[in-house]
Parts: sequence; C-alpha cells; structure tokens
Amino acid sequence: MSIFKACDVRGEVGREWGSEEARRIGRSLGQMILARGDAAVCVGGDFRRSTPVLKSEFIEGLLAAGLAVHDVGQRPTPVVYFAARRLGCRSAAVVTASHNPARDNGIKFLVAGRPAVPPLVQELEAGCATLAAAGPRGTVICHEVGTEYEDWVLREAGEFVGLGSPARRSPRVTGLHPVPHGSQGFAAHPAGGAGEAVRSQAGAWERGPEPSLAVVLDAMAGACTHIAPRVLARAGAAVTALTPAIDPDFSAQTPNPARDENLLPLIGAVLERGSDLGIALDGDGDRVLFVDHAGRVVRPEQLAVLLIRHFFDSPTVVYDLKCASIVAAAAAARGGRAVMQPSGHGFIKTAMLDLRAEVGVEVSGHHFFAALDGGDDGLFTALVVLGLLRRTGKRLAELIEPIGWPAITPDVRVPYEGDAAAALEAIAASCGGTVTRLDGVRAEYDGGWALARASITESAVTFRFEGRDSSHLRWIAQHFLAGAGGLRSQVLERIGE
Repeated sequence: MSIFKACDVRGEVGREWGSEEARRIGRSLGQMILARGDAAVCVGGDFRRSTPVLKSEFIEGLLAAGLAVHDVGQRPTPVVYFAARRLGCRSAAVVTASHNPARDNGIKFLVAGRPAVPPLVQELEAGCATLAAAGPRGTVICHEVGTEYEDWVLREAGEFVGLGSPARRSPRVTGLHPVPHGSQGFAAHPAGGAGEAVRSQAGAWERGPEPSLAVVLDAMAGACTHIAPRVLARAGAAVTALTPAIDPDFSAQTPNPARDENLLPLIGAVLERGSDLGIALDGDGDRVLFVDHAGRVVRPEQLAVLLIRHFFDSPTVVYDLKCASIVAAAAAARGGRAVMQPSGHGFIKTAMLDLRAEVGVEVSGHHFFAALDGGDDGLFTALVVLGLLRRTGKRLAELIEPIGWPAITPDVRVPYEGDAAAALEAIAASCGGTVTRLDGVRAEYDGGWALARASITESAVTFRFEGRDSSHLRWIAQHFLAGAGGLRSQVLERIGE
C-alpha cells in the first residue's frame, strides 16, 4: 500500500518508509515549492518517537533543493500553520501521523497556500522518482513560537465569540523571534512591545466575575498535552488533565477521539468529578471532540450546527459527505448554502478557500474557520465553545439538545475481495435514490441518504446510512442495497436488520 494518500503522506515507519524516503520527499516538495515561485517553507513535527529523525532527514531534503527552512520544532499542527502565516511562508509541512498509531508517521503539507489534495500528492510522489540535480544548499532558521501562539489563539477565539474586538481573518501577532538552533524555552518580548499588547487583548478571557467552568481535558498524550491546559486555564477554565505528560508511544490508547471507545476515560472522569465539560484533542491537535456534563458525546455535526446558529448569517458551509443532514439544514435555515465535499481535510480546506466559506466540518472532528484562513485548530475550537458557554451562561447540553440527532449509523466496514468499483456501479444503477458520485456512491432519499465507498487502505467497502428514525433508516438501506449482491446481507446484518 502506497504511503502517498489522498491528502497527505502516511505509513508505518520502518516497514513502509523511513529516512531515505523522508529525504526524497523533502527534495520533491522543495522542487514543487520552487516551481511555484517560492523559496521558503515552515516545518514542524509532532512528538512521536520517529519524528525527530524523520523531520531531520526531511529538512535535509528541503535544504538540498535549495529552500530556506523555518524550523519551529515539535509542535501541534495548528501551531506550525500559525507560524507559517506569521512568517509569510505560503508553504508548510508537518511531520505527523495525526491520530494514527505510534508505529506510523507521515507528512501534512501546504504548497504555495494550497492544501494537499490528490493532484499535489501525485506530483509529490512523481517528483520523488525524478529528483533534479542538487543546487546551492538552503538555510535553516529555528524559531520559538509557543508563547506567541498561545497569546494569539486566546485573542482570536475571544474576538470570534465577542469577548474582544470584531474578529478578522488573518493572524496579527508580531514578535516571532529567531532563536539559535537547538535552544530551549520561550523567546522573550521586549518590555512594552507587541507581545504585551497581544497579552493585554488575550486577557479579556481572564477578566470578569464569571465562575470557572470545570473542564476535563484529554490531549491523548499528544502534541497538545502541555499547551492546552495552559491556554484553557487562561480562558478561565478549571482544568483537570487526564494525560499530564506526552507519550511518544501512545501507550494508553491511539490518539483518535473520533472513536467513541477512546472517549471512555474522558466520559468517566467528567461523570466522576461532576465537571461541566470534557474536551478531547487528537494526536497533532487539529481535531477536537466534546463531552457534555452528563457524559454524552457531542457529534461534530451538532457542534457545527451550534456554531452556524450563533455566529453566522447567510453562511457558506463546507461539509464532508459523511455528515448528518442537520448541517445542510442549519445553513439553509440561516439563509446560507451548504457545499458537500469528499472526506479528507485537504478537500474541505480547499473548498473553504475557493468558496470563501465561513465554516466547515468533517465527521472526524475537524472544524474549519475563515478566521483561520480556512484552516482547522482543535484548541481554537475548544476556546470558541468555552466562550459561547460563558457568553450564554448555559451548559453545552442545553445548547445541543434543541439541535437533535437523526438515526444514523457509524461507518459500516465490510471486507470485500471482489471488484469494489463494479460493486459500487451495481449499487448506483439500482438504488433508486438521487445519486451523486463525489466519492463512491451517495444516494439521497426523502428524509435520509445512503453512502458506499471503497476503502483506500484495505479490501473493504464502507457504508453509512441516515434516516428519520430507525425503521426509516432500514428502509433506506434495503433500497440502497438492492443491487449489492452478497454485500447486502452482510450490511443489513451489521445495522440490525
């Protein structure tokens, strides 16, 4: 299986890729950046055990291509993208496998401001096989960005929810200072300089008589383990951290909050402590899931509806094709439009940029904002939720309850050794709904929909269904699967038919 996926590079280290591949990918990415008229790239990485070596080799490849590399060290992915915006780098790369197991690693990247989608990933892969001759070697400048990001995200989220001045789209933090290679600690701002102004604005969170929200945080031993408790505490939360230390091996669990079983420790802690809220961040910090005071998981689509209702008029909303229909309905109710995209953060962010959309959501817990130049940031989203609770004086459950939740299945993955493309064609020809072929086969019915997609990681077909209630969902599944052959009985059995 290739390490070059739809929206990034990802695979098992030692078995599928390693140092040599990292260097070649760096060279290829460098060539792509130079071909677009740029000469600089911002680079960071997560805290997996394999990241330091892979990141070093990847940077060697970029240097061999002649690029100026701005190295921000090991940071959450959103911090790297923040630094790139601040430094004026249109290209960025993060050595991370996000929510994958510790044995994996990968590279997320932007080229000249464009997110990674299949054509760019294919160009990257092709370039690895046709590397140009090395020219003048590039240079490295190391930067310390932690404090600057913390100040900025507090201010930006505060402005978004109305705790500060009106939100604007681009980051306005000044004072990212180059530091010597290998140095530790935060770079200091000159007294009375830009950093003081930023901290003063961020202090809007810290003023006022409102009681603290009791928050349980599970950063899943990932890249936000240290930064998230500090930022949430500055936002007025009383934080209990379930994972006080980064674990490069993710010994307790895979850092994927989109799997309900991985939220069980968080749910248990919220209930045991009587906390107001639970927050779970994934391995590299760009995804977030929430648990209310009663231990109920707030689905990303429900949160997206909440944001649409409270913050946007006539919005353009981007959502992935696996999302519940409540997202599109909420956009329409606010006089806006909802635009469906394939699953994958690169697809959603590309549409955010091209459509100048206000907000976007993916079922895995990515939330995208125009205020972040179309990007996603789990900690920013968490601060927006805290700010909304503070502004309304309500619990999250009170805000979510009116939104409701349809009858909807999780992904139903069925092993299939046959011709998956032919199976999807047969489903499309006989399902009877209004079919779209954005990614696999998606059929719309009155009050619901069905989806079938071929897996890109294994021999399997994945299904998903939504209906008004459980009986309507089964009706949709039966009609959608009319031409599915042997897959039909397996899927119906899995959804309880």
